[in-house]
Amino acid sequence: MFAVQAFLLALLIGWWPTPRALYPPFLRAQAEPLLGAATRDALTLRPAEPSLESADTVMEAREEGLPKPRWRAELSFLRLGWWPTAVLAALVLATPMSGRRRAIALLAGFLWINAYVLMRLFAEVAYADYEALRPGAESVGVVHALLRSGAEILEANVVLVAVVLLAWVALARPAQGLDTRSLRRLLPAR
Repeated sequence: MFAVQAFLLALLIGWWPTPRALYPPFLRAQAEPLLGAATRDALTLRPAEPSLESADTVMEAREEGLPKPRWRAELSFLRLGWWPTAVLAALVLATPMSGRRRAIALLAGFLWINAYVLMRLFAEVAYADYEALRPGAESVGVVHALLRSGAEILEANVVLVAVVLLAWVALARPAQGLDTRSLRRLLPAR
């Protein structure tokens, strides 16, 4: 029953139009000054053109005096941050706990997911800057390998799932309140 409740809550929260529409601009406003401090160029995060169906945000680094950006990335903040936040919120709401503990877990979970998204964006900016500043040396050196590996690891869906589940376990402590008797009946006895 818990899994069904959490799944339905995730869908309801994830498709809730008002917070869903507010999340990308909120994250752009939060991330742009932080990411801009990490690069030597002017970094902008802006809404994507409607023709980009899978992206809601465009991230560009521009050097002064150049008409074209040095690099450009099309991102979906809904996929990167909103859906993981919705799933974590659903897991917390479906877990039996006091109202105060639930509110704290929801706030901490929101901060946890945003910290992951910012870390992922920092990795992408560092890797894109490194490649753009060193043309022709794409696959050379330890720094390049570390930046590329870090960006690719943080982009993996399995890492995102692990971030959400670790946040839920750390914040909601589900083993304390979940009734696992029905699950135990499904497992073979030892």
